[in-house]
Parts: sequence; structure tokens; C-alpha cells
Amino acid sequence: MHGTGEPLGRFTSDLPDGVVDDARQVAQVLLAAQRVLVCGNTGADGDVVGSTLALASALRSMGKDVVVYNDEPYPRAFSWLPDGDSVVDVVGGDDAFDATVVVDAARVDRLGRSFPDKARRGVFCWIDHHQNEQPPGDVNYIDLTAAAVGEQVALVLDQMGAVISADVARCLYASLVADTGGFRYGNTSARVFRLAARLVELGVEPWEMTERVYESQDEARVRLLGRALDGLWRSPCGRVGVVAVKVADLVELGAVEEHVQGLVNNVRGIKGVEVAVLLRELAPDRVRVIFRSRGNVAITPIAAALGGKGSKNAGSVELAADVEAAKDAVIAASMLYLQGAVDVTMPGGNAE
Repeated sequence: MHGTGEPLGRFTSDLPDGVVDDARQVAQVLLAAQRVLVCGNTGADGDVVGSTLALASALRSMGKDVVVYNDEPYPRAFSWLPDGDSVVDVVGGDDAFDATVVVDAARVDRLGRSFPDKARRGVFCWIDHHQNEQPPGDVNYIDLTAAAVGEQVALVLDQMGAVISADVARCLYASLVADTGGFRYGNTSARVFRLAARLVELGVEPWEMTERVYESQDEARVRLLGRALDGLWRSPCGRVGVVAVKVADLVELGAVEEHVQGLVNNVRGIKGVEVAVLLRELAPDRVRVIFRSRGNVAITPIAAALGGKGSKNAGSVELAADVEAAKDAVIAASMLYLQGAVDVTMPGGNAE
């Protein structure tokens, strides 16, 4: 296993053993490469956007030929970042690279339809802060104590001797803001604040970043949130909160998929809710379930009971069910977990 799950960096600037060496290996690969592919998982969040664009911008300033790929558009809350309009949604079948860097991806099969095969990737570097017992890269840099992959990209750039420009700094800051919830989540460490301060010294305007990420929401998203919360279900004990977003809601309100992202956090923000659930209807018989929790309430066993995967405070699964059946299964699994035992299973579960 690469990396560590020990909370080494929360109150100090310490890094887990081996992390600097792993970052240095990635740096050496990139220094030797001329043509580089950079990508993250589909359905990109702010960490994927910020870390890919930061790395790409820094490499381009060093004279590298860089392609940033994702077969789904980056969310508009982050696509305004420098070079956000340069992301391609297709990698040509004949395109080959000296190195490929993947950031913040749970699995290779979530890297998009035209992610190149092994023969065209060059040296495959995998940078992540999620647990993976068998990282797929030729070079793997995993640090479970990193609050955001932007932290790791910054360390790689330092190991390369790269200059962190104002544009790179903005992208890295966006990564930190996204994965710490604006420096509010439990993963917000002393290391994050030190890096954030460094980025501010390099020209980042914190209010501009906050305004563009959190204070510039589309009206359709706000209306979708209202529709979802209007149908909020809470368990009798109040510890579980569930909302649903149906296909018809998006059509009626003129909302798009990116407007769904993050809605579950509004459920978690309700006083007393420890397990927050968003049911995203994909089809009449298919639902994506998105979990979030707070504190020491672990999502992993709840998601696993339904055939999915999760980390301590987040997880997801797709169920072959309609919204009501999915809701019943999710509630049952969540309540059993909170009562001390999870043994609910549901046919058709597919880990997200």
C-alpha cells in the first residue's frame, strides 16, 4: 500500500514516510517527458479541475506539449480557471505521449471513453489521495493525508523546480477550496493553510475564488436545490436525511448534471443529520446514490451493503431500482449501520 491514512499532517507540516520520494519520481518522469497527457475522472469536481489545470499550466511554461483530457465538460464553477477552455473531450486514436498523469481518480475505468491504451500512454503516473491497494500506475504517488490532490501537485512542481505562476497558484487554490469545502471540512490541515498562504502570496485573491466558486450559482441550481429539499425525508431519529432529484426535475427547471453536484452537502448541513443521501434518478429503473456523512459516521459499510464503495465520509453506488425502492434500501442500510449492524443487500448494485 502506498501512502498512509495516519493524520500526520493535520496539526504539523510533517509528511508521511516516502511521500517526497514518490513526488520526486513523478517529477523526474515529467522532466524527461516532452508530450504529456493530464486527466482525472469523469464527472470532475474542483479538485480534478484545479489540479489538472495547475499541472498543465506549469508544464507548458516549461516548454512541454500538454493535453488535458476529460470526456465530460468541466463544471462551470471551475471551468473559468486559466486554460479551462483548452480541455479536450477526445484523445485521438493515434495520439501517443511520453507520460500520462492521472489525478484524483478512483478507477481506471472512470477515465473516459478515449483514454489511451497502455502502448500510447508512455510512463503512467497515478497521483491520488484515496486508498487504492493496487495503484495502476508505473509510478504511483498516493498520500491519504493530503486534503486535496492540489497539495500533491504542488509538491511535484516543487520537486521539478517549476515556477508557480499566479495562474498555477489560482488553480491550486481552487483545488484546496473545493476539497476542503472552503477550508471547513475535517481534512483541513495545517499543511493546507500553509500552502494556501503561499498561494495568496503568489497573487491569489481569496474573495475572488470564493465568489466564483460558491457565490455565483446558476438560478437553475438554486431552484433544483429548493425542489430537492422540499421532498426531504428524515428518519424518526433525525440522523438520516434523504432527498431525490428526478429526470423530470432537471427538464422542468432547465438544470443540467453539474447542478446536481454538491446538493447532498446541503442535507448534511442540517442540524442532527449524520448520514446525508442524494438519490439521482438516471432512468425509471436506475438510480445513482450519493452519500455524505459527518464526524465519525463511516459511509464505507453502508455503501458496501448496497454493492458500492465509499471512504469514511463519502461514497456512491448505482442501483437497479426506481427512486422509491432505492430510498427504502438506502434508509434500511443506513439505519442498520447506525444501530450497529449492516446486513442489507440489494441486487443490481454497481460500485461507482
